[in-house]
Amino acid sequence: MDQNQRRVHILHGVAASAGIAIGNAVLLDTKKIERYPKIRITKELIEDEVNRFYNAVEISKKQISNAKKQLEAQHVIKEHIFILETHLMMLSDPSLINRVKQLITDDYINAEWALKISLQEIEKDFDPIGDEYIKSRVADTTFVGERLLRNLIGKKTDGFHMLENSVVVAHDLSPADTAMLNKEKVLGFATDVGGLTSHTSIIAHSLEIPAVVGLENASSCINPGDKLIVDGISGIIIVNPSDSQISEYEKRARSYFSFELKLKERSKLPAITKDGRYVKVKGNLEFKDEIKTVLDHGAEGIGLYRTEFLYLNRNDIPHEEDHFQAYKTVVETVSPYNTVIRTLDLGGDKFYSSLGELKNEMNPVMGLRAIRLCLKEIDIFKTQLRGILRASHYGNTSIMFPMISGMEELSKAKDILEETKNDLRKKGIPFDEGISVGIMVEVPSAATIADMLASDVDFFSIGTNDLIQYALAIDRGNEYVNYLYEPLHPAVLRLIKFTIDSAHNVGIPVSMCGEMAGREIYTPILLGMGIDILSTNAFAISHVKEMARRINLEQCQAITEHIFTMKTAKEIYDFMNREIMEHAPDIFGLTRA
Repeated sequence: MDQNQRRVHILHGVAASAGIAIGNAVLLDTKKIERYPKIRITKELIEDEVNRFYNAVEISKKQISNAKKQLEAQHVIKEHIFILETHLMMLSDPSLINRVKQLITDDYINAEWALKISLQEIEKDFDPIGDEYIKSRVADTTFVGERLLRNLIGKKTDGFHMLENSVVVAHDLSPADTAMLNKEKVLGFATDVGGLTSHTSIIAHSLEIPAVVGLENASSCINPGDKLIVDGISGIIIVNPSDSQISEYEKRARSYFSFELKLKERSKLPAITKDGRYVKVKGNLEFKDEIKTVLDHGAEGIGLYRTEFLYLNRNDIPHEEDHFQAYKTVVETVSPYNTVIRTLDLGGDKFYSSLGELKNEMNPVMGLRAIRLCLKEIDIFKTQLRGILRASHYGNTSIMFPMISGMEELSKAKDILEETKNDLRKKGIPFDEGISVGIMVEVPSAATIADMLASDVDFFSIGTNDLIQYALAIDRGNEYVNYLYEPLHPAVLRLIKFTIDSAHNVGIPVSMCGEMAGREIYTPILLGMGIDILSTNAFAISHVKEMARRINLEQCQAITEHIFTMKTAKEIYDFMNREIMEHAPDIFGLTRA
């Protein structure tokens, strides 16, 4: 069929990685395998079936190891390598391997059937996942299991044939899938599921490939070879665009590319509004290997250093020296800028299971996690605090407690910190006596008593990812309800405003380190509400800085005052689109029709 005779239609999703791509669709079959052989076997075939499963495990390990080497060769940030290391750990997990063997041996069933039963049991044990860090990687077990299953039934898993100018369309993409693609031929990604923290989004960002996720049915309504426009800023896919649309988007792509080059040149300049307000923009850090990337993109310090990586994929608790060395490296490199180190923010479901001591909870997201876990496991908490305090001797450091829900938790955490300081003093170990202590405001109860909490801390950091999902009672990782995850919901904006006002009333600063901090459309609102610091991923820093340079504080305050008269998120979003199109179209409106 001639390209012009094909029906033009538009799919709407989540803008996961900015940019514009125009290419031909290549469909990858990454959906869960629902139809697989279920066979009862005889006793004589048990050994053969177990060996067949072991062989599939070894093949899968080799494939993921090769994918890991490819990612390392591309010098992508460490987090993506870590994801594949996690997959390799899962393939050696006795709880999976032994369970499959047991089912084959005891129930006389084939390997595919036994594997599927084991995966369903594991997914049930770990669903729902208790914390945001783990929640964004909940699909790991599924990715690993599906790879095993595909190797068992003989489906192709070790690479994909790419044509020139390909746009990869799939239900979802694992890091291993992505690593096997020829990056020189891939222009963009489009997936049915996913959000801003999904694997596809993370890797697309690091490779600077435009991506739209959460499209729901892209893999079923797009045909191989269809011409596609991937609009990674607006979050749309245009299928079989007209010649005039292609011409228009080619022009926009050139403008966007030129604009990105200018932003990179200006990334290390301070963000100063038109009326002289200096806006501090920091970076979020997950692995020390990311420091150079974050600083090169213009970060003026680390607003959130996540420490969970120290606890995962190991069979013991990190020692004080492990903490100290990890934090010292970052603090020394980032100084004289400040590094805010967040204490452990894992849920008890993952923390205990890493030690081989699984403790099931009915609802981990509301259970033993973050500061609650630390207040229960005080020795482990003190070990981390000693590492942070010792590192503070080598540069500008702050401590931040996650998921504080009330005054009692804060008081207990501060008492333990003081005990830890006294321990170091007695031993003559130096640390920063004036180290600042803050909390994450990410639980609605904390936001509503922010006026009480503010008097007992040195700073607030608003964690919008959890605050929004708790306030609106939705799971942002659930593809069926993630459309309800709305940062511009009036209730969310009121919680943020009250938190900022409460802090400023007692003279302490407020930062924001959730996804909301890294989206330019929210920058005028946040500045209008009085936010002091924005902390975001490396690739958003230059964009946020540039937005701040294009506006003035008085204008932002007027915008904020006006949106607080509005009743719906859509009304606010439409208003902000118009405002930004008027005042900074080259930042946000490059792809708007």
